[in-house]
Amino acid sequence: MKINPLFIIPNLFTATSAFLGVLSIIYASKGRIEFACWLVIVSMIFDGLDGRVARITNTSSKFGVEFDSLCDVIAFGCAPAILLYFSIGQYYDRFGAMVSCLFVVFGAIRLARFNIATNNNDISKYFIGLPIPSAAIFVATMIVLKIRYDVFKEYSTYLLIAAFLVGILMVSNVRYPNFKQVKWKLSSFVLLVIILAILFVHPIESIFSLISIYILFGLIRYIYLVASRIIFKRVSN
Repeated sequence: MKINPLFIIPNLFTATSAFLGVLSIIYASKGRIEFACWLVIVSMIFDGLDGRVARITNTSSKFGVEFDSLCDVIAFGCAPAILLYFSIGQYYDRFGAMVSCLFVVFGAIRLARFNIATNNNDISKYFIGLPIPSAAIFVATMIVLKIRYDVFKEYSTYLLIAAFLVGILMVSNVRYPNFKQVKWKLSSFVLLVIILAILFVHPIESIFSLISIYILFGLIRYIYLVASRIIFKRVSN
């Protein structure tokens, strides 16, 4: 069976994402937490490019989907969980260990559900549940901010709880925008340029702010829709 050499290209991006995830775990175990967090952030860039490269080269495959999910468990499940434990969780004994472990479990469930939807060709403008890369970046940037700003150390308990809640959002029915389906217009590119400029000046603060807005947007929208339905039913009755 002859394999198209182009199939290697998108899978190379996926493999690099997993490689950086494992490297992040290694550096975290050596105490270089901030650098390990940056590796997770860079890993997301490669993860975001693999699908686009596959579509450009017309090499999308079922293998690519499964391989991507397995690598995501490493880069965005295991790596952030270990970072979370070494930076915060270890000071909270069993609770810290539980939150770190559940982050991986919730992430794996999220990916399994995504794969089922992909296999059924159920692709929409929204993700069901918070995407695992978004959850991972939230945790990674949160940890970097904790390291850089001493004031965050006083709120370590709340940071751990925030990571737990983000994990729950991954397996929730909260819908989050799927930007892969967005049709780019001139205004979108202008906004992108502005965001990139802000990222250049304050990268970590900007990434954390953007990902927090994304997480809160989906949650607030979900609460609003549920509340609207309840009110509508009561009015109808």
